[in-house]
Amino acid sequence: MKLTGFKNHDWFLTLAISFLLVIGLVVIYSATFTAKTPIEGAGTINRQLVFVILGFFIYFAFSNIDPIYYRYLPIQLLIFVFTVGLLLYVWLLGDPIHGTTRWIEWGFVRIQPSEYTKVALILLNSSILADILQKKFTQEVDWGSGEQLNLRSKITIFFKNFTAFNPVFLSYALAGIVSGICVVLIFVEPAIGNATITAMIFLSLCLMSFPKQEKLVTTIIIFLMGLNVFSGLINLKFIYDKVGFSLIVENIDIAILFLSIIIGVILTYLSRLKFPFVILIIALSFLSFNLIAFAWDNYLSQNQRIVIFFNPEKDPTGSGWQLRQSKIAIGSGRIFGKGFLQGSQSKLRYLPEAYNDFIFATFCEEFGLLGAVFLLVLYAFLISRIIISAKAAQSNYEALICFGVAVMILIHVFINMGMNIGILPITGIPLPLISYGGSSIMVTMIALGIVQAVNMHKDTVDMQESLVITSES
Repeated sequence: MKLTGFKNHDWFLTLAISFLLVIGLVVIYSATFTAKTPIEGAGTINRQLVFVILGFFIYFAFSNIDPIYYRYLPIQLLIFVFTVGLLLYVWLLGDPIHGTTRWIEWGFVRIQPSEYTKVALILLNSSILADILQKKFTQEVDWGSGEQLNLRSKITIFFKNFTAFNPVFLSYALAGIVSGICVVLIFVEPAIGNATITAMIFLSLCLMSFPKQEKLVTTIIIFLMGLNVFSGLINLKFIYDKVGFSLIVENIDIAILFLSIIIGVILTYLSRLKFPFVILIIALSFLSFNLIAFAWDNYLSQNQRIVIFFNPEKDPTGSGWQLRQSKIAIGSGRIFGKGFLQGSQSKLRYLPEAYNDFIFATFCEEFGLLGAVFLLVLYAFLISRIIISAKAAQSNYEALICFGVAVMILIHVFINMGMNIGILPITGIPLPLISYGGSSIMVTMIALGIVQAVNMHKDTVDMQESLVITSES
């Protein structure tokens, strides 16, 4: 391991992190300074201060580790086995807390493996998918252009072309298996929010690494449109109610169906997708709809936590209460806020988890709309610095790591703020660097430390590449 000191250190990134951590400490203190019991948050600020100090040590420690070390196969296997081992331990031996088994408690130490899994999968998937960025599809299946071919010849051509794609296919399959195992283990805790975020990070890395991104985007759009047609989730019922007639027949909106067909045909033509492949996408969307419906009827509809996840109003004294109080807190802050230590919703304990899941509502109540805008700008600046690090990275592997970390933070911010203002279901997703929680702080600081390491090791030479012998003719 080579220590680089502070060479190439991105101090703007560190400054943004520091601002967010200080804001978190300020808001946590404001939300808990009148607390008398641990349930109300007494002692929370002291523990959070310890997490912040320890987090900075971890941040600078990881920033001095060359990211190339994470790509060595033994280290990758160790990361995967350790991550899956922790998730299995939580699932099989974890003690339930508030109806879920998400934490491991060893003495006074409590960790949440599902949080650390996000960073582990960013490292693993970035390594698996990095080489695909340099691959290009050079052949396409000929479905009958030119001379007429019999069925056997077409099948032969298909498998011949598929063989050329095989390394790419295997890379995505391996990444999907690695991520799928972890997502399932997180989902059964249950930790639906973290499982969703983990899956979204995986999908974003796949999208980023795909050689022909326009085809992948078209495939995803057609799949989602097909899934929507079969499920009827999005329809024009609000228009039909006004005009007095409906085009919905057996849960299928005819207008949406024709609109989806038109958009699908246009996208298929522009992206040059093969017609049989489009038929396969639609078939997969139909199969996915039936699998989801089966899972809902036989398992998900019986799980009260999942029902509340999709419909908080099902629990008016629980999640519904939290949502109403969160909206009241945000609305009462208005433009300039009530002022530091003046938030009534958090002080009078009307707002549950005011220092954790609903810390954004607490912040908005005291600092108003201007404070919220400032916070959004600060997060945007942080993510922009990570993207700049990705663009300046010396390898595709390091660029994917930075991109994955940026997506992870962006999704956390979007979901936490979304559930605070009522546009997303209530989940236990913290606001990065601000919400109370040791696992959240440590995971975010580890991830940002790795991003900083990409900056600080720009000039180091890959030991594997240094051993390659080249010759000039």
